Amino acid sequence: MANSTPPKVAASATTQAPLPSGIALLGVRRSDRDPRALVRLPDGRVMTVGVGTQLGRQKIVAIDEDRIALSKGGAAEWIELP
Repeated sequence: MANSTPPKVAASATTQAPLPSGIALLGVRRSDRDPRALVRLPDGRVMTVGVGTQLGRQKIVAIDEDRIALSKGGAAEWIELP
C-alpha cells in the first residue's frame, strides 16, 4: 500500500519555475534530406520546423543533432537542447 505525500512536504518539494522566454528547442530528428526540430514558441505553442521555416522575423537556417540556427538580419543565433 502506498502512502500519499503530506501536503506540507509536497508544497516544499515543488518549485514553480517560469518557462524561458523566446524560442526553446525541445528535440531534433536528424535526416540527411529533411531534418526537423520541435520548438516551443514564446506564446507557448509547440511546432515542428524545418530549414527555411519562418518564425516571426527569424528563419531556421540550420538543424544539427542538438541545436538549431536562427537567422535574423544576417546574423545567426544557435539554440541548443537543454
